[in-house]
Amino acid sequence: MKKQPQVTEQTRANLTRAFWNLYLEKPVEKITVREITDRAGYNRATFYLYFRDVYDLLEQIEEGVLAPIRQLVQERLMRGDTLDFSQHMGAVAALAQRFNTVLPRLLSQDPSFGDRLNEAIAPLLDRFILPGGALTESEQDVLRAFYLSGLLAAITRWLEDPGDMSIERLIELVVNVVVPPGSAPRDGAGPLELRFQV
Repeated sequence: MKKQPQVTEQTRANLTRAFWNLYLEKPVEKITVREITDRAGYNRATFYLYFRDVYDLLEQIEEGVLAPIRQLVQERLMRGDTLDFSQHMGAVAALAQRFNTVLPRLLSQDPSFGDRLNEAIAPLLDRFILPGGALTESEQDVLRAFYLSGLLAAITRWLEDPGDMSIERLIELVVNVVVPPGSAPRDGAGPLELRFQV
């Protein structure tokens, strides 16, 4: 007889939580399946019903963060929107806020996660910020890296200690640096407006 779906999801969640608590204490390569199962109160066989190994568990957590970001980016690109970087930045910042308990740790501990996050967000920059045809591929790569590293650093720093800064103020600060007031939009549209919307 198969277990109830809510039971299997709870087991997965318990194992994931046990792993995450260990991951907050030490790097992934120092975490064993035995530690996870002992902390979660299961045997090793139960762990292997859900995950291949510790790295697979971490990858599933990362994918749980990246999948909604990729989906959001695709939805924004499919809309055929004109330049409004503040809206897109707002959506990315809101998702980052949603994952604020895991994002800083993932970014600080796994460089490949940062690369995949950059890759997920890059299409927004390519469409709304980087001037089409005006730069070589190499120049676009450099600007893309500059924008993305700054964007992620700003969001990560804000998540660590937002103080009294609202998400709207964070977006305003970043947008005014990326697309300064009065600068010419890349697609010939009117002036950039700051309109926060998720």
